[in-house]
Amino acid sequence: MEVLSKKIKQLREEKGISPEKLAEDIGFAKSTIWAYESGKKQISVSHLARLADYFDVSIDNLLDREERMIDLDLLNLPSFADYNLLLDNKPLNRDEIAEAASYIKVKRRMGSFGVATS
Repeated sequence: MEVLSKKIKQLREEKGISPEKLAEDIGFAKSTIWAYESGKKQISVSHLARLADYFDVSIDNLLDREERMIDLDLLNLPSFADYNLLLDNKPLNRDEIAEAASYIKVKRRMGSFGVATS
C-alpha cells in the first residue's frame, strides 16, 4: 500500500494540483485523498479505477506493477488454447490465424519493395 500512496502523490504533483483539487475533480472527500496518500486508508477497487482514469494510467501502473507482455507464436496454434484472438470483434479460427501467419512471413520475405530478401 505504501507504493500506491507514493504513486498517487507523485502523479498528483506531476499534474501540479493540490490534494483538494484532486478530490474535487474526481468527487472524493479531501480527507480520502489525504488518507490514501499517507497510507492510512485502504483504497477501494472503484476508487483505484477512478484514479487510474483520472491520471490516464493503468491500474498496474498505479500499483507499480510491470505490464506483462505475452509472446504467442502464430505458428504454434496449441499455444492459443487459452486466448481468443479477435478481428472486428469476431474470433479468428485456426485457419485464419494460419493464413495471417503465412501472409506475414511472405510479406517479410518480400521486404518493403516487393523484392524477395531471403
